[in-house]
Amino acid sequence: MNILVANWTWYPSGGDWTYVENITRQYIAHGHQIIPFSMQDERNFSNAYSPFFISHIDYKKVNKASPGAAYKVIKTSIWSKEAQQQLEKLLDTVKIDFAHINVIHHYITPIILKILKERGIPVIWTLHEYTPICPESTFISHGQICEKCKGGAFYHCITNKCKKGSLPASLVAATENYVHAALNCYQYVDHYVCPSEFLYQKFRSFNFFPEKLVQLYHGYDYAEVESATRNLGPAPAQKYIVFAGRLEKIKGPHTLIKAVANHPDIQLRLIGTGTQEAELRQYVAEQQLTNVTFLGKLKRAETLKEIGNATFLVCPSEWYEVLGFTVVEAMAMGKPVIGSAIGAIPEMVIEGKTGMLFPHGDVTVLSGRIRELYDRPGQIEEMGKNAKTHIHNLINSEKHYAGLQKLIPGL
Repeated sequence: MNILVANWTWYPSGGDWTYVENITRQYIAHGHQIIPFSMQDERNFSNAYSPFFISHIDYKKVNKASPGAAYKVIKTSIWSKEAQQQLEKLLDTVKIDFAHINVIHHYITPIILKILKERGIPVIWTLHEYTPICPESTFISHGQICEKCKGGAFYHCITNKCKKGSLPASLVAATENYVHAALNCYQYVDHYVCPSEFLYQKFRSFNFFPEKLVQLYHGYDYAEVESATRNLGPAPAQKYIVFAGRLEKIKGPHTLIKAVANHPDIQLRLIGTGTQEAELRQYVAEQQLTNVTFLGKLKRAETLKEIGNATFLVCPSEWYEVLGFTVVEAMAMGKPVIGSAIGAIPEMVIEGKTGMLFPHGDVTVLSGRIRELYDRPGQIEEMGKNAKTHIHNLINSEKHYAGLQKLIPGL
């Protein structure tokens, strides 16, 4: 089969790409051909179909652009005529048997869904975030969980300035949702694949095409993780715990740093960069914390080595985490995880079995959980073994592909 895989990037860009990379490998392994549809970018992996990609959009430059140029970009982010035209050229060139949509909002846009349906092409969409039901896409407004837009009341995004605390950005985000809802473009999708039970139930509670929602955990190719585990070498001279992710408030690094401030003997290593990095570094300096180290952005192999040598990983997210491949990788390396009891995290972190949970944003409880687990090496080892078994059973490529085969005849 010729499978169109649409995603806003065709290079490593986060959890969405981790999934795209894994599923495309599976499709290829089963004898299918991948036809990517994405956005032009110098970081993209080389492929024969890049001439059909849409032009690059850099939203960081929109605020500095002239009003006319900014309006053009914003209009494109809601309904991309270029995406429509480029896709039609691609479909005139290659016969597509079915389309697998991933992250397309703000770039490729849902305009492509109608085109695919008009061509008689089955469409499945793996949901990686909440944009169809939340203009801000994360259910976070000014640092707090918010579901005021339930029932299609997207104007709350505007009145609350949910998007970046900006009225213009929030207006665009809400308008995007109103336009897509008014045109009923989501009706053209045959199945929406939900990577977690939490996300599945959240979309159901918003009455978002409940008859089309399918709960199916991601698959994952563990070969690289297993290789990294085998090649870790001797244990580090000094024990440490690790955080891996973007240094953004919704990921909770500020809560974690405050929690380890109470335990100067416990070393914390943070992998990643983000908009909160300068603020976090300043806090560490002002508090004279000598047990917190910022490692910055590391290469994939280096990240796995840091996780593999850690005592355990902490995932202190403060938003409705869709899944979290960092947790998957840590558990696959036999590491227990202390995670926030929010989103899909409790589906991986089973209290007392594969790790520990704490109320998101609660510094005091997290601090206590870190101390409790750190001082129990026997429990760390047992939880690590349980974590590896659990994650291999839950996030399983064979199960995931078998689930997709039920949705796409002939796959």
